[in-house]
Amino acid sequence: MKVLWIVNMVLPDVAGALNMKTSYSGGWLVDYANKLANTTDIELATMTYANVDHDLDTMACGIRNFIFAGGGKRLLFDNPQTEKDCRKVLDAFQPDIIHIHGTEYAIGAAMVKLQPDIPIVLTIQGILTRIAEEYYGGLSFAERLKVFYWKSALRLKLPVFSKILMKMNAEREQFVLRNVKHVTGRTDWDKSVMLSINPELVYHRFNYNLRATFYDAPKWDIATAERHTVYTGAATYTLKGLHILLRAIAIVKRRYPDVCLRIPANNGDYKTANAYDRYILRLISQLGLTDNVCFVGRQSAEGVAEMLRKAHVCVVPSAIEGASATMCEAMMIGTPGICSYRGGMTDLLHEGESGFYYDFPEYPMLAERIISLFDDDELCVKFSKNAIQNAQVRHDRDRNYRQLLDIYNRIRMEKR
Repeated sequence: MKVLWIVNMVLPDVAGALNMKTSYSGGWLVDYANKLANTTDIELATMTYANVDHDLDTMACGIRNFIFAGGGKRLLFDNPQTEKDCRKVLDAFQPDIIHIHGTEYAIGAAMVKLQPDIPIVLTIQGILTRIAEEYYGGLSFAERLKVFYWKSALRLKLPVFSKILMKMNAEREQFVLRNVKHVTGRTDWDKSVMLSINPELVYHRFNYNLRATFYDAPKWDIATAERHTVYTGAATYTLKGLHILLRAIAIVKRRYPDVCLRIPANNGDYKTANAYDRYILRLISQLGLTDNVCFVGRQSAEGVAEMLRKAHVCVVPSAIEGASATMCEAMMIGTPGICSYRGGMTDLLHEGESGFYYDFPEYPMLAERIISLFDDDELCVKFSKNAIQNAQVRHDRDRNYRQLLDIYNRIRMEKR
């Protein structure tokens, strides 16, 4: 079986083999790609755009990689050439099945427009329709006026421009969802949103595998955790809700003055900060948290695993999110977790058994949840143990891979 993946980046292992730079995101794809590449009766190819000098058709890591020049602009914006590139790949590889990973970019829509006589399955990564609606993360109009910086405005990097782009991409997403038959997802939330757009979709439940590091990394232990530390995921735009978490941390500080929030983002340098970053830095100062917030920079998988192992608590405060990779990784490590009761995160934790939820804007409740875990070692240990058990089932690498193959085979048999 010949499988063509439409992806939004060069896979990390492939990028390493080709001495190329690539995104930190999409790490969950690596495990499936490696397994497919090492399955004797399967040929895997990927198609994407990257910042390369010329188009590439090259083997790396057992995968045939069609990498076209153009980078982010070709991913973000519709271009007639994209359909021509898709046709080149179809003619060269002649796949039995096409798997589109994500609707964020133009490449997947271009492939769908061609309407090839080949089964297509779409894996949704983020529901852009809902993300666009919630993009401001609850910031009021007055607060959004504070998220303004002339350099960001000139570079069209203000939240308002990002929301406009997200709405445009959401329209493309709706086109894709209305013109494919098979989709995969991980939660009741993504299923409900996709079916609301196209009730004729055939939905396949399909859990992601995590990055390999998180299966072998040491587990969280209350005896070695750094007390009163909170880890959160990358939070460089309004949707991620860092402004909510900071207000909660300010309340926690009254009880625990040594509370420390670690953020895997830039170091707060005003020369490089975008408009939302600058708003966050001002908020940190206004809330008296300058000594309580630590920007630890972008982290590798190993770095994230170590941060989670050391943290007392992990918090994901997003206004909307799929099955948050940060929380899934935290659960596998065993870090006691708290997340907003939004989107697909509602399927991850069992309230009071493997973690806590709170309503997104209610930062006093979030603060109380954090304090409850700081106060109670037994509760932390209970959450950790149950989270690990749940994560090991959800992210069982072999079972999930068999499930992927079963989806491919069922779709191919249907065509016959």
